[in-house]
Amino acid sequence: MDRYPELVIPHVDGGARRGVVIGTRHISVGRGPDNDLVLLDPQISRHHALIWCVGDRVFVRDLGSANGTFIAGERVVDTAEVPYGAPLVLGKTLELRVDPPRAPELVGRPAAVAVEDVQTGIRRPLHGEQFRIGSGPQADLRLDGCAPVAATLYAYPEGVVWLSRGDEDDVLLQEGDAFEVGGSPFRIVTADATRLPTAQSETDALSYRLRVELDGPAGPMAVVSQRHGHASHTITAENRVVLLYLLGRKAEDDRQSGLAPAVQGWCADEDIIVGVWGRSALPSGSNRLKVLVHRVRKELAEQGFESWCIEKRAGMIRGRFAQVELG
Repeated sequence: MDRYPELVIPHVDGGARRGVVIGTRHISVGRGPDNDLVLLDPQISRHHALIWCVGDRVFVRDLGSANGTFIAGERVVDTAEVPYGAPLVLGKTLELRVDPPRAPELVGRPAAVAVEDVQTGIRRPLHGEQFRIGSGPQADLRLDGCAPVAATLYAYPEGVVWLSRGDEDDVLLQEGDAFEVGGSPFRIVTADATRLPTAQSETDALSYRLRVELDGPAGPMAVVSQRHGHASHTITAENRVVLLYLLGRKAEDDRQSGLAPAVQGWCADEDIIVGVWGRSALPSGSNRLKVLVHRVRKELAEQGFESWCIEKRAGMIRGRFAQVELG
């Protein structure tokens, strides 16, 4: 679908209507500054809820918030569908609602996106899902004086882009947003959608298999392999194996429960930190987790796998594997 439902935000009387488009990628909602939608309400938790759509249906997942998420007065337990027009209450007082997709305006096809080199004015449409910037031969945009792959952009049909740079959390970019790679300025701009190929479905984007054994005869072991190829890589460093086990278990649990692929597998950083190092690591565990994720991504990339099979957003992480086997 080219049009998506909108999350309508309350406004003062006489103010213009304000809405946030709900695409197939989740919108994180909470009081913390690292959310996609920041709500400065003391009743809202730092990471309160996720909202997304599948087709024309909208879903919300409560992230264990202190004051809860409610639909028409009923508290949401884990995940629930949000009917159009029904009051969606976060905390105790903040009431939102979901409106159906607006009728198309007669302005042509929806815009896709491109990356613009600000210094030269050259634009490169984001063909497919991934676009690499760096000095190496695998880069889609070559930029001397930086890492072989200094940044990777991941584009989605609804016109949003995620920027991944090393061990930093991935950053959400929209049209007009600027960013730097190797000291050079870039920004996201509109491209002609009629010239872009059909978007790759999320389920086909990464066809990797994950097999993990925590108590194998040779010790902890994780194997990442291609489902339709011969490439395979074995990881034996204990913390890396445990990380992949936790991510794989959550992805498989969500898959079995029928959650949409767009939101399968997301874990809170705190849960992963406790699972890898124990509860005593929580006060300073965020940096340790970033380093661990960076090392696993780097190891996979060095073996020819897409490092983005592990996604890292602010406060959240997931593994994207088409098949998971846990032993």
